[in-house]
Amino acid sequence: MFHPLVFDNIRVVLEGAVYDRDFEGAITITNRSDVMDMATFHRQFQIEFKLADQHDHAVRAEMQLRTQLADIAAEQLEQPLTDHIGCTICIHFYLQMENYRDVPAEAKEIISILNDIWGQRPYITQKVSATLEEHRIDWPPKQITNQVTLDFHRKIDEGNIDDLNELIDHTVQSLQKLQLYMVQQAKR
Repeated sequence: MFHPLVFDNIRVVLEGAVYDRDFEGAITITNRSDVMDMATFHRQFQIEFKLADQHDHAVRAEMQLRTQLADIAAEQLEQPLTDHIGCTICIHFYLQMENYRDVPAEAKEIISILNDIWGQRPYITQKVSATLEEHRIDWPPKQITNQVTLDFHRKIDEGNIDDLNELIDHTVQSLQKLQLYMVQQAKR
């Protein structure tokens, strides 16, 4: 009989809980992906959403669940090939920034907002980028994308399933605070 992986069990619960928030009208799911990479043999599930009442320039959240070959093999072979069998979860937020001169100040404020919600638990990184087209290089760029990543630097397993609802609640709260911040920044 087939026994689902830790990854599969967590993915089903995570996906269901996010869809519940969508059905309640709190968020709108904008994308999802469930991938098995045959080159590196890892699994990755991503689900992206925004606040339900947001349209233009909405802050988006993406919850990303991953597992790797060592975890899959250890679980299937019932062999201790890794310290702890499980998967990792990261949360990404995507924000559109309007003024490249404000990036350092906005980056600090974003970290402050997220640390207030998450209690300084996840490791936060920000990747700021702009798209420059081949035939029309506008500088300074009109729009800058900031990908904010929350990484917990640990594996989770079925023992953490009850924590997923709180994780989603914190993600929705982060979306609300970040969206409010971006609206305030746009009015300046």
